[in-house]
Amino acid sequence: MKDVVIKIKGSQGTDRDNMDVIEFSSVGTMEKTDGAYVLRYEEGQMLGVGKVSTTLTAKGDGTVVLAREGNLNSRLIIKRGRRTSCFYSIPQGELTLGIYGNRVDVNLDENGGRVFLDYAIDADLKPLSNNTVEIEVK
Repeated sequence: MKDVVIKIKGSQGTDRDNMDVIEFSSVGTMEKTDGAYVLRYEEGQMLGVGKVSTTLTAKGDGTVVLAREGNLNSRLIIKRGRRTSCFYSIPQGELTLGIYGNRVDVNLDENGGRVFLDYAIDADLKPLSNNTVEIEVK
């Protein structure tokens, strides 16, 4: 396990020309386990939801799993060209969301690297948002 600095830029919106953007950095860890790179970091304060621990697992087959635990709980599975059903829990209640991976680029090695995710979220096949996440690990 290696200590790393993780820079994250995320955007979300229904119109690709008018997206809400959030950027932050966090200290975290990175390790390679069973052929997957695993990043762990805290992001709750940056999201304004209290304590949230995030684990991003980038698997060798191009699948990325983004799991959050704490005041916000979710497990999003993002795979290019596929729709997955995922769990999302907030204080107001629980949802099952569809996640469609438009683009998943993972370029990580033992020195760090980058992850780029472009995905759409829907509820009962009704579009909710388009999202991108750019992650740089040093």
